Amino acid sequence: MPPEESPTVEDAYDKLAETYETQEEDPYCADLEFPATTELVPNVAGKRVLDAGCGHVRYAAWLAERGADVLAVDRNTEMLEQARRRIGDRAEIRQADITATLEFADDGTFDGVICGLSLHYVEDWRQPFAEFARILRPGGFLVFSAQHPVDEYVAFEAENYFDVEQERMTWSASGEEIDVPFYRRPFSEVVNPLVETGFQLEELVEPKPNESFKEKKPESYEKRLKYPTFLCVRASRSK
Repeated sequence: MPPEESPTVEDAYDKLAETYETQEEDPYCADLEFPATTELVPNVAGKRVLDAGCGHVRYAAWLAERGADVLAVDRNTEMLEQARRRIGDRAEIRQADITATLEFADDGTFDGVICGLSLHYVEDWRQPFAEFARILRPGGFLVFSAQHPVDEYVAFEAENYFDVEQERMTWSASGEEIDVPFYRRPFSEVVNPLVETGFQLEELVEPKPNESFKEKKPESYEKRLKYPTFLCVRASRSK
């Protein structure tokens, strides 16, 4: 495919925006990644929390239900329109790119950051992690989920595990096959950027499927009991 025709994340999510909630209902998200990630989130009642790369605000909605003061950001205009429709006035919505300076936030003004399945669109995680560290109060939490490096390495038959390189996954929406570019990386490029930007790793989970996943995806259950799919992490900003 010529460079000018290469798909971008922005183009892909323009097409996915209206039907993205159906992706969230997929058992891999609803019954594997989401419960494992939310399990890592501490008590957020009365806390100021950023939902970074919010998509259709499933995390922002979950946080708001638990009493958090939520600001949700995403770079994609179409996704934000759907986010506003879904969450109404229960959270503040802004357009922002997590790979750039978060100019709306002063230093140390948030108690927590959640970033669910958004970081794999970013080549180098040091920039977003540095910004998350800047806006967090000392001791504030960062919880994020990502595709598992081992799963990506095997599924995309990468020649060199240690490279950070762009790949494409294909999603179906409204009868159309949509290429979505993302970056796969080794495990070291998950942990080292976190430590280098002032975070302390607290817990790392490689979730296994639960019974509801088994009911919905019996053909995948046994494999996912033995083979990693996602990585869910909680860290805190160093005091």
